[in-house]
Amino acid sequence: MIQVTRENSTIGETRVRLKSTFLVRCSVFETADEILRRRGMVAYDRHALSWEWNGFQPALVTYDQREKEVQELTDHFRPGERLDLTVSEARRCVGSFTEGVYEPCKLRNVVSGQFDQCPMCASTWIPVQNCVFEPECDGTNITNEKCRNGGGEICAKPTHVYAAFYGDLVKVGMTLSTRFMERAIEQGADAIARLGTYPNRRAARDAENMLSRALHATQWVRKTTFLKAQTSIRDRDTYQERLETLLSTLNGVAAEPGPVEMLDRYPLSSYDVPKASFAEVAGRHRGEVLGCKGKWLFYRLRDRDVMMLDMSSVPSHYATFGLANLNKP
Repeated sequence: MIQVTRENSTIGETRVRLKSTFLVRCSVFETADEILRRRGMVAYDRHALSWEWNGFQPALVTYDQREKEVQELTDHFRPGERLDLTVSEARRCVGSFTEGVYEPCKLRNVVSGQFDQCPMCASTWIPVQNCVFEPECDGTNITNEKCRNGGGEICAKPTHVYAAFYGDLVKVGMTLSTRFMERAIEQGADAIARLGTYPNRRAARDAENMLSRALHATQWVRKTTFLKAQTSIRDRDTYQERLETLLSTLNGVAAEPGPVEMLDRYPLSSYDVPKASFAEVAGRHRGEVLGCKGKWLFYRLRDRDVMMLDMSSVPSHYATFGLANLNKP
């Protein structure tokens, strides 16, 4: 309870307001870095552009706003490193690469949902963003006016449909044939097998729908399902037998499967799965890095609990590493 003395001066009123503010802050246990972030006073020095894998080496690709250059950060995510990463609430278009040269978004457009680019920046590779998930055409017989001035070549390229294994779960997906293994690692699968190769993205999408129905396989792995699957990872022979059993139920649906390939070289230390939980993307992340698997960064808190941060959702946010980059209030 705050006792207010009879003061007519502005100074007295200010003291009361400051004291009330202090008590409110304490009552919800806000830390200094949380107050700074809420007030927009964090000096984010990087714009996150993408989360990528080179073989089994993950990297956060960022644009250093001070050096004005693109940098791939890998050291921060090695098992045993100390993590101190602060991610902004705000999201802005990640810009685009043209012939290997990075161009920040000229309008710094706000983005939301599943896309990290605004339509203008995305048009350099896919003029209709929804075609990432539901292609309108085969990339040659153009059906959308937005594609007639170039772009969208990705839709006309050979595309694999695959079966990815997560513990006992099977997921059917599609990816450019040239990105087959890279896509498997990005998704954190335990094993993968090609189900067929198709001349374009539209044909692959149709096949993906047919095969997922025929195999009774999902096209989406929820985060809680992914975590649960970590306790039931199998060996290659078991996955190969599972694939052959599934293929025997196709009932005339065409497939040209390849062998099961194991994905068992993720840089991830052992951890107690029941102690793992999911971190909000925006905010401060501190702890001991356990490693990475697919889009997930695992880190251990002081109380030994494990947090999982979805690094594929970090691009388009601003980020900084370490307290040295936080402004003082």
